[in-house]
Amino acid sequence: MSSPTAVILAAGLGRRLGEYTAPLPKALINLHGKTLLERSLTALAAAGFQRACIVTGHCAESIDELIGARDFGLQAVTRFNPDYATANNIVSFLTVADVVEQGCVLLNSDIVFDPSILVDVAAAQTGTWLVVDSDEPLGQEEMKVTVDGEGRLTRVNKQLDPAQSVGEYIGITRFDAEGGRICLDSARRLVDSGQVDLYYEHAIDAAAGDLGARLIPTRRRLWTEIDDEPDYQRGLREAAQLDAKRSEEHTSELQSRQYL
Repeated sequence: MSSPTAVILAAGLGRRLGEYTAPLPKALINLHGKTLLERSLTALAAAGFQRACIVTGHCAESIDELIGARDFGLQAVTRFNPDYATANNIVSFLTVADVVEQGCVLLNSDIVFDPSILVDVAAAQTGTWLVVDSDEPLGQEEMKVTVDGEGRLTRVNKQLDPAQSVGEYIGITRFDAEGGRICLDSARRLVDSGQVDLYYEHAIDAAAGDLGARLIPTRRRLWTEIDDEPDYQRGLREAAQLDAKRSEEHTSELQSRQYL
């Protein structure tokens, strides 16, 4: 069975990052020589995903140029969201409805993460799966998650009580075809009612009872979302750690081959 297409939502303006995102999309913020988008595409290819569709908006041409100039080990295309400046990413989600309804892996473009997380996502079976960090303390800003007694998703929303939540959704979801269609229907109902300022997570939240989604834990692997200056500084630190880890693994692999 071939892997599902990866969808990366990269249309937003990223206003909270000020000068960093005035001339370019948040997905092209550079962390030690690699942009967020480059890191995500490389991780997807390493995990066995073969296709990616990037939803663009703000400074879309810069992402088009990158995709046209580089081979990331998978087939990558872009899809422009003309409403990026007046709507939130729930509209970007609907911009690729034809991809989502076939089943997909959905990623936020503003995250840096341990690539091995996507190996777990690739191994997930039929159903809808959300990657959740259950190890860090929760506050008001985090996209919090609650589950039922069987560990299935009941809510995903920033407004949830941290004390009742099991963790933070990190911005990676795997949908099978049924889950994709359920979430698309939920998103359409919200947008048709005029709620274009919502996130796609609101569609997952509203459809949680029908989705029966399960969780993939981060298991203390590094990740962070980059929304503002403190996030960016944390992203720099974590990217450096991830790069150092990858370098050590590569060196160890080369040394092992010498003795084969």
